[in-house]
Amino acid sequence: MRKIAIYCVNYHSYDSLRNYLNSIETAVRQVMDQIQLSVYVADNSVPATSFDYPSQKFTLQVLPTGQNLGYFGAIRLLMQKYSPEVFDYSIISNVDIIMQADTLKLLYKYIPVENTGWIVPSIISQKNGDDLCPQAISRYSYRKLKFLWLTFRFPYIHRLYAKTLYKHKAKTKAPAGIVYAGHGSCIILTREYFNRCGIINYPIFLYEEEIYVAEECRTHGLKAIYDPSITVHDIGRVSTGKTNWKENYLWHAQGLAFILKKYY
Repeated sequence: MRKIAIYCVNYHSYDSLRNYLNSIETAVRQVMDQIQLSVYVADNSVPATSFDYPSQKFTLQVLPTGQNLGYFGAIRLLMQKYSPEVFDYSIISNVDIIMQADTLKLLYKYIPVENTGWIVPSIISQKNGDDLCPQAISRYSYRKLKFLWLTFRFPYIHRLYAKTLYKHKAKTKAPAGIVYAGHGSCIILTREYFNRCGIINYPIFLYEEEIYVAEECRTHGLKAIYDPSITVHDIGRVSTGKTNWKENYLWHAQGLAFILKKYY
């Protein structure tokens, strides 16, 4: 029997959380005798609302954080309390995604190649139907990340970039296989990832989590493998839509600065 954990973060999005849990409940039914599923929710809402979900197919723990710790800050708190090292797979996600009925069944049947750290699923955007994965097929260059840092450091440059070069950028497409990074809304990590990299330790409030995980995999000799047969659906911007644009630019810039300093 495989042991799977879901670590997710809620921020004043209880309806989305309930919809997500409903989709998980449906997905578990296809493999209820083959997997043991634990779901851990970090609730960044302040004040937090009492949340009850009577699941019969998985165990659920909701942990009010008492403050908004951001995405991976809240994930780290969960992993400090509920260790991912005992699970075959650990899914890190927002609550604004929906599992397909066969998502967990396909993950259960998945046989990772040697040194797999990150299983990159297909993440279908509800907004336009595009697959958000892979986010990047190959590693970003130092110059590319420095340029992106500059655009977020000075918002008027980013707005110009978004209206010109980025607007006409070709969509990233890739066959199943090794990639650099998936999308941060749903990250599936193997037990081997935590054996080599330890629990999530990304000190930035929000954004660039995908590059952090990709660089941890690269640093520790692990692969990110894109498998589009494993699919979830992304509702998008349920939590990030509650933040203002100035904070978003600041967090992007801080994340890129951290990654450049640590990994480049």
